[in-house]
Amino acid sequence: MVAHHTQPKEGRNSLISNLLKEQTTTYPRLCLALRNLILDEVSKDVQDDLLKLPQVVSEIKRRLNIHPVKRRTGYQRVAGVDAGSQRVPLASRWFAVISALVYQLPDAERYFTNPEAVRLPYSYSNERFHGVVSLRREAKLFETAASFLKNRGTVDLVLVDGPLVFGNWWAGMGEARDRAALVSSINLLLRLCAEEGVAVAGIVKRATARYLIHHLGLRRITPLSDAFVLLQAMRPGERTEVFSPREAMRRAVRATPFMDRVDQPIYSFYMRSSPFLLSPPIRVDLPEFMVDSVDALAGYCYATAVGDGIPLPIVKADEEARVTKVFVDEVYSELIPRLENRFEASSLAAAVWGEYQ
Repeated sequence: MVAHHTQPKEGRNSLISNLLKEQTTTYPRLCLALRNLILDEVSKDVQDDLLKLPQVVSEIKRRLNIHPVKRRTGYQRVAGVDAGSQRVPLASRWFAVISALVYQLPDAERYFTNPEAVRLPYSYSNERFHGVVSLRREAKLFETAASFLKNRGTVDLVLVDGPLVFGNWWAGMGEARDRAALVSSINLLLRLCAEEGVAVAGIVKRATARYLIHHLGLRRITPLSDAFVLLQAMRPGERTEVFSPREAMRRAVRATPFMDRVDQPIYSFYMRSSPFLLSPPIRVDLPEFMVDSVDALAGYCYATAVGDGIPLPIVKADEEARVTKVFVDEVYSELIPRLENRFEASSLAAAVWGEYQ
């Protein structure tokens, strides 16, 4: 076997040989330093947040209307939609695959459109590639949901795993054509639902946004997220009033370039649907034509909440997407020997080394 070019040879460069044989003593010390840093700094941050939290919670309760939610299952046929992306490591270029799937209850029917591949040269930065994949993944989700409505008949409710509200940072992601495709796919789904009388909402499971903080005029009082503060301010089975994230952001930063391109005004509310203290409230985004159906929508999400308070159709769609990611990993392990046998160059499938541009 040919030695790697950095492998020291016997009898030469005794300094390197001795260093490699030397008992390591600094690594445990580094681990201890990292442990102390994490425990100390996180404790300090949490203490600072908790000291300010009572004031913030008090202001939230004073300024915000909180409503009880009754469990109800007024929607009989419900479709959950999720999309996933998986990078396939290649040494020659960026490569990723994107797929989306609809899981319809109570029939356990699955529906998908053809998966897509994203190929970009390494002249693209890692961040830019990630932006393109994120945009195309979200567009694929809405396109698949719209295709399901066109080809598989009417359902009562479509629940999208993800937001209908997109913050300003989306306006600078990826490529202009991909941003335009995402907006077009959102508008297509919302238009179809409005025309066919189908309820639709986006479910944000781990919200980190501060739309409600901006809406209540509390952005100068706290840097905390909506969900973290509301976890302390709401009890299980409660939801907030409906508010407009776009109007809240306009008051805060005076511009909402991405949200302005969505034809339907989007509103939101937060709901605490799990009793567990580590499960934050979910955010529910809905188009303007759904505002009068908030109680029915919240009741269904609460009635079907499982695990961390996520509605069952979303959980089932998410499970299917996770299985797909595992399968792609298995296909990648099959790809390596195939390339080696065909081209005598398995390195074509090797993960990239070194820094990104």
